[in-house]
Parts: sequence; C-alpha cells; structure tokens
Amino acid sequence: MPAWTAGAPAPTPETPAATAEAPAPPAGAPAQKPFPRRRDLRGTDTVYTQETLAAEVEVEVVPEPKDYGRAGRNLPAAIGIGLLIGGVVLVSLIFFPVSFLFIILVAIVAAMWELANALSRSGSLVSRIPTMISAACMVVATYFGGREALWVTFAASAGAVMLFTMVERRKNAVKDVSLSLFALTYVGLMACFVVYLLTQPDGNLYVILFLASVVASDTGGYVFGVLWGKHPIAPRISPKKSWEGYLGSVVFTAAVATTLAVTLFDAPFWTGLVIGVVIPAFATLGDFSESMIKRDLHLKDMGTLLPGHGGVMDRLDSILPTAPVALVMFSFLPGYL
Repeated sequence: MPAWTAGAPAPTPETPAATAEAPAPPAGAPAQKPFPRRRDLRGTDTVYTQETLAAEVEVEVVPEPKDYGRAGRNLPAAIGIGLLIGGVVLVSLIFFPVSFLFIILVAIVAAMWELANALSRSGSLVSRIPTMISAACMVVATYFGGREALWVTFAASAGAVMLFTMVERRKNAVKDVSLSLFALTYVGLMACFVVYLLTQPDGNLYVILFLASVVASDTGGYVFGVLWGKHPIAPRISPKKSWEGYLGSVVFTAAVATTLAVTLFDAPFWTGLVIGVVIPAFATLGDFSESMIKRDLHLKDMGTLLPGHGGVMDRLDSILPTAPVALVMFSFLPGYL
C-alpha cells in the first residue's frame, strides 16, 4: 500500500515518503559513524565510496595536553619569562624606583582582568571595568597620598562598584557586588601594601627584600617538591604542594633573606631567619587560596599571558597575601622601618 494519500504529490528523491526513527542499535554493537550531508549528484561524475564518505565526516580533533614530566610546566619558557620579569623589576627598583609604579599598575590591571573573568564562571558577573579602574586609582592614591588616601579611595571604590551594579539592575546583585569587592580587596588592596613599602625611605630596598624572599620561597618549594616531594600538605586542594617542598621554601627564603638583611640593611642576621620562616608560611597559604579558587572554577591557570607560568595572577598569588605580613615584620623587627 502506498505511503501517500490520494491527491498528495508523489514523493521525490528530494522529499522522502516517510520519516521513521531509526531503531536503537543493540547493546554491545559498535557506534555508527555520522553520515555526511546528502548531496545532489545529478549531472556530475562523482562516485560515492566508503573513502569519500569518511572524508566528508567532520571529526573534531582535540590536541592532547603536553606532558612535561615531574616539572609540570614548560621549564625553559618558565625560566626565560621569570628571568626577564625579574630583571626588569630589579633594574627599575635600583635605578628608577618610580618606574616600578608603572609595572605594578600593568600587573594589577591584568591580574584584575584575569580574576574577574575567572570569578564570572561561577554564574555571577564581576564588574570588570569598575574594579580595574578602582584598583589602579588605589595604587596611585597610595603612592602619592599614603595610607589615608588608600582607605578613602578604597571606600569610594566600593561605593562605585555597588552603584554600578545598582544602575545595571542585575538579578544577582548581592553575589555580583560580593565577588567584585572580593576581587578589589584580593588584588587591589593587597598590592597597595607593596606600593606603601615603596614610599618609605629606602623603600626600593624593602621591596627588593620582600620580592626576593617570595621568589626564593616559590623557587625552593618547586625545586624540593620536584626532587623529593612525596607527602602532600593538602592533596584535595593542591596535590603537588608537599611538605618537602615547604621545607625547600624555608631553606631558600632564610638564605636569601638573611643575606639581604645583613648586606642591605645591616640588620641582625636572625631577622633574616624570622623572615625566612614567616614568608613561606603566608606565601604557601596564598598559593592554596588561589588553587582553591581555580579548583572550584575548574581552571588550571588563571590566564595564558606568561608562557610556562600561566597568567599574571598565577605569579601574584603568593605575593599579594604576603605583602601586609611583610609590612608588619619590617615595622617591628630591629634594623628596618
């Protein structure tokens, strides 16, 4: 019996007579390959074979991530970028300290952009432009106006972020404002402690001591962790952070901090040991904090601006939370502020 009714046009090759759902393949049967889009071959000499069909099927090829072994990263790129950034920072602090303010501004704006993009993956919307502008204003205000200007600018920035969110009439205004203020505090406010150190007498030397200690902590932790790391500190947050790596952080930081404390400030050598114990503790907490955020957001890195390192935020994660701690230590330890 025909599949069409009286009065209806007969089916043509372009309009099938009936559309039936294909039966499900039996369990255990191999998956069928997707069939290419139907072609009109009238008036052509094209002959469809199995090879022709396979060539027209679009297959998405996902490149496998590179395996860098125990290093866990592109080590030559990481070393090259690290030396380049370290050299630029050191030269600016030694020969023209005010230029370091420009470096901080660029780093903070980039880090704020990365963090805002990452936090927006949670379903809320971080106010990118207002937080970036506010963080930059806080840095400039701290350099030229000191602590009082910082707190005034920070309060004004918080109000600006809330006003911006209110004007946009967002549905999740409370969450959006909370995440925006968190980003502003985590990046902008913490960075201003480094700027405040820079404004002190011989501030460039304090910044050199602080940054060198944090870099030594990261380097020692990485070297000891790769070579001897077997006992994770918090495997559910950061499986590669080990107690052996933390010991390397303390050893490297104590050596660097003691050397710089004696040579740059003529301070008692034991103050370098104190710095060598305290800085790695808070630098490691900073690493864990960012690792927790990335794990919750299903991210490996905050960005891709720095080959071998990830994003700018991935390099500032141990610097930002440690800056206020360093300021407190320099205020109380003998031989410093």
